[in-house]
Amino acid sequence: MAATMTFAALLLTASTLLSAETEYQGVQGVHGVLENGNRCVCKMQFSEWEFPVERFEQLKDLSKNCTKTLEELKLEATFAEYKIAEFKAQIQNCTSQLQPFEAIYKQKLYHPLNFWVLRRELKQLRSKIAKVQSVPSSNTDLFRKVSDEMLDAHINVKDLQQYDKQNLLAMKDYLKKMKNRLESFSVYGNLHIGNCSGGILRNISEPVLAQLNPYGTSYHFGGWGMDSMAGSSQLYWVMALMSSNIYGIAIRTYNSYKNFLTAGSHIDISVKESYTVPNAIQGPGVVVHNNSLYYNCYDSGQMCRFDMATKAITNVLLPKAGYNNKFPYCYYVCTTYTDMDFSVDENGLWVIYATEENYGNIVLSKLDSVNLTVLQTWKTKLFKRAVTNAFVVCGVLYATRYISDTKEEIFYMYDTVNNQEAKNLNIQFAKYSSNVANIHYNPVDRKLYLYNDGYMVAYELIFY
Repeated sequence: MAATMTFAALLLTASTLLSAETEYQGVQGVHGVLENGNRCVCKMQFSEWEFPVERFEQLKDLSKNCTKTLEELKLEATFAEYKIAEFKAQIQNCTSQLQPFEAIYKQKLYHPLNFWVLRRELKQLRSKIAKVQSVPSSNTDLFRKVSDEMLDAHINVKDLQQYDKQNLLAMKDYLKKMKNRLESFSVYGNLHIGNCSGGILRNISEPVLAQLNPYGTSYHFGGWGMDSMAGSSQLYWVMALMSSNIYGIAIRTYNSYKNFLTAGSHIDISVKESYTVPNAIQGPGVVVHNNSLYYNCYDSGQMCRFDMATKAITNVLLPKAGYNNKFPYCYYVCTTYTDMDFSVDENGLWVIYATEENYGNIVLSKLDSVNLTVLQTWKTKLFKRAVTNAFVVCGVLYATRYISDTKEEIFYMYDTVNNQEAKNLNIQFAKYSSNVANIHYNPVDRKLYLYNDGYMVAYELIFY
């Protein structure tokens, strides 16, 4: 705007000069000279009133430069306006990160920015490493990896103290996880895990099979797998909860893996005639063992066994167990009516549940697979609503939790042989969606079967 007004002033000046020249011509006194007897010749001096062309060109150049400068300033102002929004977002982010520190500081609690505390924790962990080194273990490679991570952590703490205090809490969490892993080594380094030769579960493969259930995308909850009885004929099964994602009345079976894969020849077996009658199927925590379907009986704390050959149903009360959605799996999104979850391993049939007596924590009971008598019970300290699902392998209970919509993690184990537990397994595996309705292990093919939002997925298990 300033450059535009300057150019206008320039034009005004030129116009004024011309007007002044004309005015001057009109008012100055001019004396003529008679020539040739009939002509009057007047002479006027205009040297002082010539139009300032050179100055005019200079002003034009100045105006152009001002206009160019103005455009540059406009661009800088636009960029500054954009950066202000960015800086504002960064300040808000910093403010949110500092809020926990402010609260801790105001309450005069332990301050997370005390680096000497971190250094002390590292020193304690080094002592633990020395202790674990004295314990005979077959996990030398894993232990060496932890030792290397400890050295890296020591270097990182020095860097944090010097440059990056903002990431201190992340380092504290990392050290906590390392401490848990070291404690796991000290507990399990010289113990045999479970009652199988395989040892502790260390990893899970990528899916070796994945396909949509035969009923379609509308049926998000249910279970599937292979008959888990050693020596039994190869029988694949699918059970979908077709009423309110809670109740079922039938099971579909395939007499071969080929028929299952191709959705070929199958048999639909009716368990009950209605969804809301005694002994109908309630919840997705089902399993098939020795040609029998095990499940939570409708609207009760009873366990049901449906013999697919004779169509006979056996029902037995599970003492003190929560039911009707009292203690479901509920880590990220509650999987409703998972109060009772049946599982099979090399030792036979198990049921996973929770009781008020155990404060809602998981209880694991070994069952007689024929009459459903409880043979032995173990009480854990793991809150059932704090896990996504659970299963049993070689007498060891494993629990999972949500990581993302496409990732699940086995984080917990309870060994019924040694009555030991660990909460730091960190075994992640892929899935297709967030909802995990059913997970169970099959001791015949040693695969893990997952019913995941209507998809049937299978994995290989890796032991060390």
